[in-house]
Amino acid sequence: MELGELLDDLTRPYAVEATDDGDRLVAMRLADNWGVGMRLHRRGTHRQWNIREITLRMTDTDASISGYDVRELPLGALISEARRIATKNAGAASEPRTNLAGILKANDGRFGSGDEALAALALEYVSMVEAGVRTPSKSLVERFGGSAGSWTNRVALARRSGFLTAVGRGEAGGALTEKARRVLGISTPDA
Repeated sequence: MELGELLDDLTRPYAVEATDDGDRLVAMRLADNWGVGMRLHRRGTHRQWNIREITLRMTDTDASISGYDVRELPLGALISEARRIATKNAGAASEPRTNLAGILKANDGRFGSGDEALAALALEYVSMVEAGVRTPSKSLVERFGGSAGSWTNRVALARRSGFLTAVGRGEAGGALTEKARRVLGISTPDA
């Protein structure tokens, strides 16, 4: 199926199709007379998507789209929503063996520095960043206590230990590595 076909057949708020090469086609209905479709290509893990194509459609065949209409679209929010839908559709093939909350509970609130703790932190961190959290260390403090500096150092340790991919200095982000997925027992979907 092509992106145009998915938009033409859109009757629900959104629809998702997987292509033979692993791309996701996401079509979303905007108001009553708009549709936007995106072709997303997986990069890194099942949670990261590059945008390859964006298509806008008016469902009213007598209407047209102006440059002003396109400039008024909240493209950033639409891209984020398409990525969320693609990720939800890709779904994790399995649940992690443990999570950060479970590790902290089992260790009476202490983080430790073992591979399982670092991998669980990497998963929690990636999930926060992908959900749009702009200050993940502060969010970790709110959820689990401690200080933002300690969580930042732990994330850096997880990255140096090979559980998160590299990013530019001072940037939030990165992807869960194969090493982290192996430690947590997470299989890679669609792989």
